[in-house]
Amino acid sequence: MRGIAKQALRPLAAGVSGAGLVLAFAPWEWAALAPICLWAFVALTGGCSARRAFAVGYAFGLGQFGFGVSWVFVSIYEHGNAGLPLAALLTAMLVGFLAFIPALVAAITTVLGRPVPTRRLWVFPAAWVTGEWVRSWIFTGFPWLAIGYTQSDGSLAGYAPVFGVLGIGAVLAGTATALEFIRTTASGRGRGLALAILLGVWTCGAALRAVSWTHPEGPPLAVALVQGNVPQENKWDARRADEILARYAELTQPLLGTSLIVWPEAALPRVYHELAGTYLTQLQVAAAATGSEILLGLLRFDPQRRVYLNSVLLLGLDRQFYDKRHLVPFGEYFPVPDLVRRWMQVLEMPYSDLGAGSPQPDLLRTHGLPLATFICYEVVFGNEVIRDLPAARLLVNVSNDAWFGRSFAPHQHFQIARLRAIETGRDLVRATNTGVTALVDATGRVRARLPSFEVGVLRGEIQPRVGATPYVRWGDLPVLVWMAVTLTLATGLRLRRR
Repeated sequence: MRGIAKQALRPLAAGVSGAGLVLAFAPWEWAALAPICLWAFVALTGGCSARRAFAVGYAFGLGQFGFGVSWVFVSIYEHGNAGLPLAALLTAMLVGFLAFIPALVAAITTVLGRPVPTRRLWVFPAAWVTGEWVRSWIFTGFPWLAIGYTQSDGSLAGYAPVFGVLGIGAVLAGTATALEFIRTTASGRGRGLALAILLGVWTCGAALRAVSWTHPEGPPLAVALVQGNVPQENKWDARRADEILARYAELTQPLLGTSLIVWPEAALPRVYHELAGTYLTQLQVAAAATGSEILLGLLRFDPQRRVYLNSVLLLGLDRQFYDKRHLVPFGEYFPVPDLVRRWMQVLEMPYSDLGAGSPQPDLLRTHGLPLATFICYEVVFGNEVIRDLPAARLLVNVSNDAWFGRSFAPHQHFQIARLRAIETGRDLVRATNTGVTALVDATGRVRARLPSFEVGVLRGEIQPRVGATPYVRWGDLPVLVWMAVTLTLATGLRLRRR
């Protein structure tokens, strides 16, 4: 009876551990919880059948994503104009789907770890990172809450420019299995060896933080970021359009003379062709007269493809456009057949479709400096960010995180963006509608930021940089090769045993 009760408590403990893992991310940033909660995952799935391990892993996933992406409900219900039942259903479906990933990780680790218990300890890190990698591309990708982001301010961030966020995740998962080995082994020598390896790996990460993979090029660039703080419910209200246009123009006027002025994603409440004349021309002329260039977000219509594009416009001596390449499913487009689309129209369900930009666009250039520009969600894909490197000298991320309301999602989003700066060895300019608007250097350090949910401007300087980190050169390839070799070896050993 006691054994049955113990088994029944495992899913509950796993769910609590999964929820606890979220506290390792921003805004709490209790980074030490990441390896501890993964250690709990390893311990709770140990000694289970594959089916039981799957159930325990699924409970962990429900805790992790049920808490960690609860902000999706805010986006769908409060700003997506969906009813309460639909918003709850869609959020539950997303959480339920994402929870399958740690469930499969637990089951695969259990199967490939047999019959030697210690084999689980080196199979688990590869299985966990494989799960996070799969999340980064399946159904266009949702790599949110990859555990490597928890270490953006810690010593393990030194691995980011070498192996990326997946590499940090591998170290954290390996740390969890080492802790479990120390707990379960009877060998004092084995415990000492595991502890020595752990200390060596973490010390190496700290040492790598001191390595400068890129170097400055030319003088710093003066920048100014404009945070309009326009409530999402007012963003596309035609009655508020003139007020919003005037707000951005008035905030920008005192900034003229600054080399680069950056507005957020979709800052302007009208489409490009409606503003291309008087409004944007006046801005462009005023900026050119003072040596400034203005980078701003807006929608524009592509008459050839008959689609709207989520774009960034750079107003300099000429006009340059960047169109968002990686769209958010069910946010910016609906991957459903026409039959379902007509059904949604009959039910008056909210939906819209935007077109995607060219996968290999020309880089925007400000004052001769090539920029790697990313709109909102695009910055969460490290393997896509490096496509514009090493040519780009700076990273620019514009976003409208008002969709997330006052949840913790904007803080998570900012943490992700900061790790992109570390991975690429580039300074980051981040302008948002409601926050987090900030300047970040190539080591991930926040040099300045604005308070969220306030109208404001942020002035500062950023340093253009050249060179390529190992991650820029190789991307996720080294980690993917390690994953493939480890899991293939484990599979071979399992099959040979059978």
